[in-house]
Amino acid sequence: MSIAAALVLDVRGVLTIGMMVLVAGVIAYIGDRVGHVVGRRRMTLFGLRPRYTSTIFAVGFGMLIALLVIAVVSLVSQEARQALFSINRLNEQINTLTAERDALLQDPVVLRAGEPLTPAFIVRSTDSAPEIEKRLALLFQGVANLSRNYPVLPYRTSANSAEARAKIEQTARYIKSLDPVSAIVVPVAGENIFRGGPWKFSLNVYKNALLYRRGEIIASVMVRNGKDLSGDQAALFSLNTAISRSAVDHGMPPMLADNPTTPPDVFNRAVERLTATSGPAIVNAVAANDIYAQGPLATELTVAAR
Repeated sequence: MSIAAALVLDVRGVLTIGMMVLVAGVIAYIGDRVGHVVGRRRMTLFGLRPRYTSTIFAVGFGMLIALLVIAVVSLVSQEARQALFSINRLNEQINTLTAERDALLQDPVVLRAGEPLTPAFIVRSTDSAPEIEKRLALLFQGVANLSRNYPVLPYRTSANSAEARAKIEQTARYIKSLDPVSAIVVPVAGENIFRGGPWKFSLNVYKNALLYRRGEIIASVMVRNGKDLSGDQAALFSLNTAISRSAVDHGMPPMLADNPTTPPDVFNRAVERLTATSGPAIVNAVAANDIYAQGPLATELTVAAR
């Protein structure tokens, strides 16, 4: 925080305190004047003796001072409002954030084994072997340089080292063997990468094959009663997970299978058909078009009474 900002905060605090004192003083003065009037005229309240009436006025104005001070502070200070009315929620948030911070500090793992490091890349198997090796070398060096963005040791070699060249050539030979089908290359953490540890990665290669033809069922889920809203939601959530799992089993990279897409209007129509059924039903996720390993994993939903 800058010195200027600190001064602004200090001045605002002084002004708030000054206003509180001023309001309290004004009310106390009014209370004193009212007390004098009540005392001189020996006024009574609810049939009580004058001295009891005077005491009630004194106590009442004391309470009024407290209420008005709280009101003034709440109006002029957001921090005071939070402290007065949201202290429990603030404490819960502080405790939650503290626990998350402690967990992050205790967990030395920066990246988990198999975690993607970059988006997927399409490499044409129809290119010549030297062209494929050149592209893989550029990708290899780029991923090696990513170590600068993490609290780990720099990558110990370059794409021109003998070890790296051997890996690149081996990967290029496999991609070339897929001709004419293209390859999907996904750089991932080779193993758990720890804070202050070595930067290790690998290039996972997937065949960009046709996984589902248009209209083919990708996954299904059974719904016992379409009018059970919570059951419907749980079933659709389960179906979404099953779609991703099926795509991975068929050869789609996990990072591309994590987000199956269904047009909102198609989804809404399926929900309407589902809620219109009074008994068991099967919800099928079918391929909206021919789906290759590179995605997208576009689906449509059909509902059939059982």
